[in-house]
Amino acid sequence: METTNELIVYDLIVVGSGNGACGFLNHYLQARAEKVPDERILVIEEGDDFFNISDITHQNNWTQSYGEENVFKLHNALTPKGIPIISGRACAMGGGGSINYTIIHESSEWLSQHIGCSISYWNELKAELNQKFDSPNPMENQSRVTQHILDLAHQAGFKLSRDTIENIPNYHEGNALLLHPFPTQFNRFGQRTRSGVSLVDWSDPRLTLLTRCRVEHLEWEKTSATLARCVSVQVKNLDTGQTVSFSLSSMGKLLLCAGAATPRLLMPHRELLSNNAIGQQVSDHIVLPLGIYVLDPKIPVTGRDVYLPVFATTLWKPEAEQPGNETVCCFDFFSGNFERLWYLISHLYLAFLLPNWFKKIVIRVPWLFYIIKNGVRMLIGFINLLINILWGINRLFQGKSWEREQYNLITAIVKFNPAIEGYYAQDNNRIDLNFFTPDQETNFNQDIAVAQSVIVSQLQLLNHLGQQPHWLVKLIIRLFSKIPYEQKQVEKYINTYRRQFMLSEQHLSGGCLFGKAIDNGLENPQSTGKVFGSTNVYVADLSAAPLPRISPQMTAYLIGFHVANMICAC
Repeated sequence: METTNELIVYDLIVVGSGNGACGFLNHYLQARAEKVPDERILVIEEGDDFFNISDITHQNNWTQSYGEENVFKLHNALTPKGIPIISGRACAMGGGGSINYTIIHESSEWLSQHIGCSISYWNELKAELNQKFDSPNPMENQSRVTQHILDLAHQAGFKLSRDTIENIPNYHEGNALLLHPFPTQFNRFGQRTRSGVSLVDWSDPRLTLLTRCRVEHLEWEKTSATLARCVSVQVKNLDTGQTVSFSLSSMGKLLLCAGAATPRLLMPHRELLSNNAIGQQVSDHIVLPLGIYVLDPKIPVTGRDVYLPVFATTLWKPEAEQPGNETVCCFDFFSGNFERLWYLISHLYLAFLLPNWFKKIVIRVPWLFYIIKNGVRMLIGFINLLINILWGINRLFQGKSWEREQYNLITAIVKFNPAIEGYYAQDNNRIDLNFFTPDQETNFNQDIAVAQSVIVSQLQLLNHLGQQPHWLVKLIIRLFSKIPYEQKQVEKYINTYRRQFMLSEQHLSGGCLFGKAIDNGLENPQSTGKVFGSTNVYVADLSAAPLPRISPQMTAYLIGFHVANMICAC
């Protein structure tokens, strides 16, 4: 189809409106309001308009948003041995933060080491950013289910982390067993009022927002023997199929905040930019679903308890003379009645039902993913129906009236960073993620050691979350997934998982790292985030940093905020 040229020339084009973009625009728009009041800024978003999608603006629809293919897009992700990994990305205004619940900062020590600047700089920047969320104290008005988790974890040796800024927790270095209550993005009516979208005044006359539009190509011109300038972006309207070219002014900047699409847009131009670091050092959290339990009926469950606002961290360290690096492992908890959880369960447990050869097809054909997930939901619904029939028959034998069983479920996942980083391949937009890959020199598989150690050590805590399900339900769970309820089952689960069931946490990070592919701004703050080899292209999202050890949502906001702070410093 023919490409048309937009007549307006923009001073700033922002690709993506996720966490990084929202953090950037919050600072940038305020800092530039008086200096350049007539600046023309275009924001291009592949997903839908946040304000017109109730699924991601209200808490009750969180699991449906997570489980539907219109918000999450699959990556073509595999291990070097060709084992497919169910991995995806959020595609909506606000990015993953519009769906992802967990709010915590990576430590300022980690940020200083991997991005630059001092520890005190990051502490101050966090305080400035966190004030904009106006987050409530997560220790107040806790639900009974959250308190249940806290009590059990305390009994298992976990301690409450007190390291917070404006009620938003930081990961605290060097502690093995920590609990992190965090504020949610919702008000008391379940409305999402504190997501990244709320950081930006979208009615600002300087802003033009295009949704349902995907940037497909960057146009360049050489400015010297070693540098190139992006002059325009080609954008496809996903509703009409029309392709439009949007141009940058002579001093205009292109800001890439498109998550996984950021390295992909730059990959075809690595030779032009003499920047082979693009697409390297990519990673994602390995996530292992754990057992499903029946919650004590005396503990009431509300709509806000689906994703519980507390998570636990443990610290894995190699034993003496054992190879490997210190690794943080995170436990997330979910609860609710069966109907509320089935979207989440069908999404997380989908991979357990598919053979690898078919998964390779699914990750290339998105509509198959949608069909399979709905098939899983039908299967789960059938299991639920079977349970209710058996329950009702049992009541009749006891001389009681027929009644549907009322029960709430509780479950958990564990996630951690893989030991070896991956990369974007040149062909087919493939991402090679080195999940469960042994070290080439020692042949030590750190991911196996971490998974086995953390699950075994915390299985007693998990088994106290609630009662184990009926033997028939547990048999079905074990048949499909091998998820362990006993320590002797852990090793088989991990071995089966790494051969067949691999999932990522959809936290893809890296590909354009500070100091490697982009400038860390240590010599010139206004060059912070600038892609090496370019004169006007910047990156301000999670692709600019290694994978944080904990949920990366706040790190993404902070990277965008940091880049804008540096660019606007003078």
